[in-house]
Amino acid sequence: MTFNKLTCKPGPRLNLVVGPNGSGKSSLVCAIVLGLGAEPQLLGRASSIGAFVKRGEESGYIKISLRGHTKEERLTIMRKIDTRNKSEWLFDGMLFVV
Repeated sequence: MTFNKLTCKPGPRLNLVVGPNGSGKSSLVCAIVLGLGAEPQLLGRASSIGAFVKRGEESGYIKISLRGHTKEERLTIMRKIDTRNKSEWLFDGMLFVV
């Protein structure tokens, strides 16, 4: 995909992703969707998770931090993916078997 690393901190209301063609808007949306558990076919871009690994790399990961019940509480979801179409999930740093 497009980025080596991207940190995005959306605000509490309406958030827009804007930019010129090829700047990675769709890559950001794909990362959110795949990081929250959707199958790649939903996106209509590729049929396997391995297709979302950056060219030239063997693996990658998506890490999403969400606010919990309080402003201080953070929930972290990480999906590690590789070119062999394997996924590994971590929830708050603990391996989660799906």
